Amino acid sequence: MRTTGKAALAAVAVFGIGLAGCSGNGATPGSSTSAGASGGPSAGAPSGSASASGGAGGTDATGAAASCLVGTWKASNLTGKLSGPVNGTFTGGGGTLLTIDAAGKTQVDFGPMQPVTFTFSVSGNEVKGTFAYGGKVNGTVKTPTTSTGTLEPTGTVDFSSLTVTVDLSAPAAVRVADKMPISEFTGTGTADTGGAVDAQPVLKKSQYDCSGNTLKLSPPQGGADTGTWTFTKS
Repeated sequence: MRTTGKAALAAVAVFGIGLAGCSGNGATPGSSTSAGASGGPSAGAPSGSASASGGAGGTDATGAAASCLVGTWKASNLTGKLSGPVNGTFTGGGGTLLTIDAAGKTQVDFGPMQPVTFTFSVSGNEVKGTFAYGGKVNGTVKTPTTSTGTLEPTGTVDFSSLTVTVDLSAPAAVRVADKMPISEFTGTGTADTGGAVDAQPVLKKSQYDCSGNTLKLSPPQGGADTGTWTFTKS
């Protein structure tokens, strides 16, 4: 069985997964609440906010990036664990491109992204599937000058062109979303992936470590576990 759009969400419920009722995930861009791996606001701090509309994000902001961050990076993977009402893992996402300049201007290009595979169990049901983002995210970041520290957006972050495609393979083959705008997917849709889909991927408050040709972006201490992105210098 294959289906698309919001009708697919209803189809998932028929299989008794019941995720929307047991998960607090699903923050939309600009929201101040999040849980699990759904992701919170792009920075979770006053200096960084998300924008679901508008032109290139971050044009109203002044930023600065550590010299080791400057350049174009290609993701090798995204890895994380799902917890709370569900138990599971997710991995994948290779090919995603991240570009940062010395002034902190940042773009994330999800066009080349490979799918992320997720699997989890809830209420005795095993759920498996994949998701991939599309489009580009623009913003401005600020960091200290060190090779490790906190990266956070300053000014607005433009998620308006960000889309997500989600396919479940268990308990049934269902296309939950087909290049759906992230603002329409989050909430019930995020819950149906166990929180694996992050409402604001990559360009948000993170702990960074740029050692040589490797860059890791991890959730900040005390922040929601949205997984760790690993990039190599392109």
